[in-house]
Amino acid sequence: MVSTHMFDHRRAERFALLLDEANGRRRTHRRSSLDGELSRLVTLAGRAGQLPTAPEPDPEFRTGLRAMLMAKVARDGIGTQAVERAAHAANRAALAGKTQPIRQVPAGAGRTRAAVLIGVTAGALALSGVSAASTKALPGEPLYPVKLSSERAQLALAGSDVSRGKLRLEFARVRLSEAEHVSGDLLRRVLADMDDETRQGVLMLTTAAVAQNDTAAVELVQQFVDRQRDLLTDLRRSLGRAGPEATAASNALLRAVEARAKALRAALDRGCQIGPGADELGPKPTSC
Repeated sequence: MVSTHMFDHRRAERFALLLDEANGRRRTHRRSSLDGELSRLVTLAGRAGQLPTAPEPDPEFRTGLRAMLMAKVARDGIGTQAVERAAHAANRAALAGKTQPIRQVPAGAGRTRAAVLIGVTAGALALSGVSAASTKALPGEPLYPVKLSSERAQLALAGSDVSRGKLRLEFARVRLSEAEHVSGDLLRRVLADMDDETRQGVLMLTTAAVAQNDTAAVELVQQFVDRQRDLLTDLRRSLGRAGPEATAASNALLRAVEARAKALRAALDRGCQIGPGADELGPKPTSC
């Protein structure tokens, strides 16, 4: 055993000299009786220096953490949904004579639960050093599944369909930026994922616009189309001859989204009937 008083002044100086020698510095000192005792620590220090500085969390840990969070969301809900569930449960118990009904639930209770979930997720990822690194990960890289899991967690913690719709469209932009750095099958997969995010985001926003009789959500869709179309044009040009074919489906989708957004905005402004039919882009306005 190494003495518990090893790091006195003399031992510390000797340890520093041995480390310098191990790192290639020419030996300028005589051997000491302490060298045998400290050599094991010098070896240990060398091995520690070879360890990776940003270890990945175990895949089972990531899977387990996500399952736990999703189960919590499914059971208790998020935000006002969680507050409402708690109130309903308590009032049912009151009707059964087991407790007193809830007259008022603190407005911040749901936000507190959501904050705890966010804190658990962010803390677990931050401790591993993966959170920041995964934001720049590309398809095919080891940290890319972590990036996607982080996006799904954001969706789960969003407070409304409008918020989730906006997130979906933001993720569609992220997929487009990733497409600039991949090719072949990965490019086709990323563009397909981008289109899927676009459809889901548009569906959420157009449905919310009709339900709330408000064009604000439709305006978000139009703003997305304007920006996404310019970025997609840049990608098509950068791909050369393969560009038109690779981006054809995405361009067609953007045209359909723009047409739906304009039709819905006009219908909402004029008070026209909308529905009852709907498709992957949401409610279909009828002619006035």
